[in-house]
Amino acid sequence: MYAEPLTRHEQKQQTRQKLLDATIEIIANEGFEGVTLAKVAERTGLSRGICNFHFRTKDQLLIEAFQVLYQEYEQAWKSAIGDESLAPELRLKNLIITLLTPPIADKEKIAVWLAFWGVTPHRRTYINICTAGDCLYEEAIESILILLSGGKEEVNGMSLRTIAVSLTAMIDGSCLQYLIASGRFSPDDAIKACFSFLGVFFPQFRMD
Repeated sequence: MYAEPLTRHEQKQQTRQKLLDATIEIIANEGFEGVTLAKVAERTGLSRGICNFHFRTKDQLLIEAFQVLYQEYEQAWKSAIGDESLAPELRLKNLIITLLTPPIADKEKIAVWLAFWGVTPHRRTYINICTAGDCLYEEAIESILILLSGGKEEVNGMSLRTIAVSLTAMIDGSCLQYLIASGRFSPDDAIKACFSFLGVFFPQFRMD
């Protein structure tokens, strides 16, 4: 079947995405220091001029590459809990499984997240891009916990807000373990650990 040719706008977007994907790959394997506009252009088989047309500076390229990852993450968790016809525990289980397995919990992507978390000049970039979205993420989890608790503000002496933030910390920490304990900590281990944590407060998550 004959495929319609891409429009000029679609071609530009496709080229831009290739450059961003190459940047993510380089950060994951070589760190920020490995990223140059020339190397990104070479990795994609495009000219330096085309790279400069889309991204004037290295910083612009780095920021947009991270924004791509963050938008993917944000869309994933929203989709995971979006079906309000499901029982609240199923929505939360969907979220945990989604965020702890590929394509979201991909080692290359996690390495890029870690680079922005851990390198002081870029930590501000992370905070600027992610703070508002992270707060919405925590609030969304807390709203599900309210349904599970029957409207209680605390369960077993811990506020629902603290339980929600603790769960997000477990998810982030589990992804870090995929990198530093490769082969010793699997997505299945991480998912079970999160379920066990929630099982302390909500019987729907107990695995016995």
